[in-house]
Amino acid sequence: MLNLKQQLPPLNSLVTFEAAARHLSFTLAADELNVTQAAVSRQIKTLELHLATTLFTRNNRRLSLTPAAHKLLPSIRTAFGLIISSVDELHHIDDTTVTISATIAFSTLKLNRWLTDFQNHYPEIDVRVIATDRDIDLQNEGVDLAIGCGDYGQNNQLKTTLLFNDEVFPVCSPYYLKTHGGLNLPQDLLQHQLLHLDGEHWRDLSWQAIDWQVWFNSQSITPPTRVKGLKINNYPLLMQAVINGQGIALGWRHLVSDLLQSGELVQPLSASLKSQRAYYLVQSSECSKPSIKKLADWILTCANIAN
Repeated sequence: MLNLKQQLPPLNSLVTFEAAARHLSFTLAADELNVTQAAVSRQIKTLELHLATTLFTRNNRRLSLTPAAHKLLPSIRTAFGLIISSVDELHHIDDTTVTISATIAFSTLKLNRWLTDFQNHYPEIDVRVIATDRDIDLQNEGVDLAIGCGDYGQNNQLKTTLLFNDEVFPVCSPYYLKTHGGLNLPQDLLQHQLLHLDGEHWRDLSWQAIDWQVWFNSQSITPPTRVKGLKINNYPLLMQAVINGQGIALGWRHLVSDLLQSGELVQPLSASLKSQRAYYLVQSSECSKPSIKKLADWILTCANIAN
């Protein structure tokens, strides 16, 4: 079976033919293509040999198209038009589309609101969100920006800017606190219904898990070997269970701040774990598209306000 290259004439000969047919002049085609008239003649001859037909006739020093050329020309123009349209569309996407990655929790509880405001201000920029609870490789996955957590100091191909320091504390619904009460000290939590972010959540992340065991240890409390309670591997769903009054869960300050401000959640104790971990805005040091910079600056502003 013939491959595509064997079936099609040389691309240069098709481009040359289209220009010559449009101008009905080898000289004008040569000027447009920035080649010599002899080069145009050679390309036309190559195409005629490939097609085994004549494309131009000369009468009284004027160039005209043969029936074969009249039949070929519309198809070439249509094909070239489709290619040009697709290339222009790709250039447009490349210039105005920004891909950003974050965890499902951050995307749902924080980033989504920031992006709503961003697109109200910059409707010409399309934003593509990859919400995933796994580490992202920006260079190899076509991601322009990411909300990451960890040590990026050894990678000089990435530019990182601090967004948040990490702080973790118990949260519950006002209804739960009103009906259950009895929360004065961190150890009182052991008498309550505790909800857990399942270990599955952390499986594909390089971040060290912070669970109830870790939190209790930070408060110098020795918890039971197995702390019972509902386990959910999706943080937004876990927070919904807390809002529904099903128990108490650990809240990350940067994720639950809006829920605390709205009154959907409360912090029943002042005790908290201030982790050494921090969250960063991460981007490739080679990215220079104006649309990326606009979104990066917007996120940094939002993060500063949130702090």
